[in-house]
Amino acid sequence: MGKAFLMVLAISAVGVGCGAGSDESDKNTDLQTSKPTITKPCAADDTFTVWCGYKNPEDLAATPDSKYLLATGFGGIPESTLNEMSLIDLATMNRSSVEIELSQNTWGDPNCERGSLDFSTHGLDINQRDDGKYMVAVTNHLPSETVELFELAASQSSWRLVWRGCVESPVTESGSRQPMFNDVALTDGGGFYVTEMYDINRSFDELIEAGIAGEDTGSVWYWSTADGFQRVDGSQGSFPNGIVINEAEDVLYVNYWFSGKTSKLDIASGKVLATHNGGRADNLTMARGSVWAAKHDMTVMEYLEDCPAETVNCFLPFSVHELDLNDLSETNVWRYDSEIFGFGTVATPLGDSIWFGSAHGDRVARYEIGGRDSNGG
Repeated sequence: MGKAFLMVLAISAVGVGCGAGSDESDKNTDLQTSKPTITKPCAADDTFTVWCGYKNPEDLAATPDSKYLLATGFGGIPESTLNEMSLIDLATMNRSSVEIELSQNTWGDPNCERGSLDFSTHGLDINQRDDGKYMVAVTNHLPSETVELFELAASQSSWRLVWRGCVESPVTESGSRQPMFNDVALTDGGGFYVTEMYDINRSFDELIEAGIAGEDTGSVWYWSTADGFQRVDGSQGSFPNGIVINEAEDVLYVNYWFSGKTSKLDIASGKVLATHNGGRADNLTMARGSVWAAKHDMTVMEYLEDCPAETVNCFLPFSVHELDLNDLSETNVWRYDSEIFGFGTVATPLGDSIWFGSAHGDRVARYEIGGRDSNGG
């Protein structure tokens, strides 16, 4: 009997114990009503425990207390749709829409305006600013191409977001080019680095051809309130994707999905200090003194053929690479090929588990590291 299946039985037992009709609950209704409800897994196998009810939770990040996961809602490319961000209570696995308050633009570009709370979010980062406040940045595709900036504020029961501004994607080359963003990495001073997947004005067919050929399609941009957007030297590549920054803020780690590379880039010189190849590289997470890269183990054409837009879930295999910060050598590798979860786009380690989201699915998944060998699945 698989360990994940035993977990389902254990969680089910907890749910029964909280139900009506128990002698103990009849004796103490106050205790009964105070117990939280638990969202049971929708599936489990020997690898994953899975919870459903999401729409493309493409990127995940833990809140400062590590009790919740904030998840974006990917609306698709090249034609994006509106979607909502989710907050996941890890104690109960209850999912809720994120409470968002629209406030004044104090952290973004003063020229960037927002009159609604409609978003189509993609990449995500959470960081504590120099002023002590927690900042959230998300890349967003609607109603225009922006990076949206929020304050992560504690609420009575969990966390909420206060909108603090936005920054419009820059129009360059005499108006002929505009970056379409993927992921974002915040600095302590309130600036950010953001990956440009490709030019919005480029046709998707041309983009796919470029991907098959391994051509460069975008780069990394840096934004600050003082200087606006600047392109980062040495960051050009084939579909720049996930990005994280080191604590000293002098090195970037960048994934390139088409080429499958993860690069360590010195910001000042633009020199690539190390490279890892291991699959189509999606999001990156900085945790436990390592870089964690989620990579897809298929070709571009396999994805287009096996996971068309009308399918709810894409179950193609993927892998997670825990990489050394110095030389990007592999500390651990986990490979996954499951019938209940696939196409993992982010790996977020917490405790003895790795949490996964997907850009093409209705679920999040948990994998337990403890007692498992790497290079397995």
